Amino acid sequence: MIVSKWTGVEVRALRTAACRMTQEEFAEVLGFQPPTVRKWERTPASRPLRGQSAAAMDTQLASLDAAQLARFEATVIEALLGVGSTGGVDGGMPVTKRDRPGAIESDVTHQVGWEHVAEKDDDMKRRQLLVGGTAAGLTVLAHQHFPARIGMSDAERLAERVDGYVTIEQKVGGGALATAARTDLEHAKMVLATSEIDSVAAPVFTSAAGNMAVTAGWLFYDADDQRAATRCYSDAMALANHVGDDELAAHTCLNVALQTIAQARRGEAHPQYALRSTLRAADLTRRQSSGRIHALIASRQATAYACLGDRSAFTRAVATAWREMDLAYDHEPFERCPDWLKFMCHNEVRYHEACGYSYLGEASRATELFEQVATERAGQRNSATYRAWLASSLAEVGDIDDAITVATDVIANLADGISSSRTLRVLEPVRAAATNPRHEDFQERYDQFSVRV
Repeated sequence: MIVSKWTGVEVRALRTAACRMTQEEFAEVLGFQPPTVRKWERTPASRPLRGQSAAAMDTQLASLDAAQLARFEATVIEALLGVGSTGGVDGGMPVTKRDRPGAIESDVTHQVGWEHVAEKDDDMKRRQLLVGGTAAGLTVLAHQHFPARIGMSDAERLAERVDGYVTIEQKVGGGALATAARTDLEHAKMVLATSEIDSVAAPVFTSAAGNMAVTAGWLFYDADDQRAATRCYSDAMALANHVGDDELAAHTCLNVALQTIAQARRGEAHPQYALRSTLRAADLTRRQSSGRIHALIASRQATAYACLGDRSAFTRAVATAWREMDLAYDHEPFERCPDWLKFMCHNEVRYHEACGYSYLGEASRATELFEQVATERAGQRNSATYRAWLASSLAEVGDIDDAITVATDVIANLADGISSSRTLRVLEPVRAAATNPRHEDFQERYDQFSVRV
């Protein structure tokens, strides 16, 4: 991770979240005096640290291990996006609200925007967080405006903005980003309604807005805010239909299917709707040659059939998913795969298969598969989800102690900066099974963390 500007927000996150030190301890490690650290933590965005002070921060950042870095990233992102705050960020950019006609009301305290602002003094109003050494960071602006005319460069910036959320989500989960993505979506929709758009840029911008909608829906799904997710998916489908973007429509259908299956497991939806969504995705992509999209469609169909209790259809769909995944590896170069599909791999097929067996009541088979899934390398958020499912399946087969061991590790990962209420919900069977007095420590950790999220 690269920090382009060290302000009070980043310094405080480095000290408190990553290093977990007092100001005195932090000062001693860096070779400065405590009053200097206090001064750093009051540094505004308009006057970031420079020289030896900034170099000291860079050195300390470079020394962090993976867990410390994840905590640092999550804390900075939450601060910049105003997640969980009701006022300005101490030492950072002041929180302001627009008060002119046409401004979008938002329930976030920071206004987050994708627009390019050309004025020289805007560099003093924004801060860019570069994640993973790339430029796909999040830009926070104190003031928003709606450009009078939109061109291709604006459409490309919005698309890059979506890519930034996708990249960061794997590190911090949906809960830390969902509200900001929805704000970006509302801004994009307002621009579509109020700005003049070049004819060439119009379809590109509309598709980018639709991809922001489906991304926001996913983030809300991961945050377990299903109503908000549904609204975003509705926007995504409307935008896809408006511009005739079949890939966006298929993406939305597959996300809706996953959401519906999760809701069906709680008695809040019917799995038949999930199946219809996957069939619609299949129809939209029927002209595409072998690729990851067909493997994902078959995987989602498999879990929908399992949720319906149709074992034979589940088995056929799983076989199709494995076959399509093999074909994708042979005929679809990874670099040509859409970014939103790059997560799809053989281990993801195995994950869907394991979920299907769990839905069918075959807990032992599900546990065997989840054990394989959990050992494969994956992004931080996906890894936490896989291990949560393993813990839940272990509890289902009666292996409570091992289930609690795995679940405790998952909660530790969540506490280190992954905001995913969906993953915590997967652990509910483990919490319900933790009835022995020797499980009190896990009970307390789970209950404390569930209150936080």
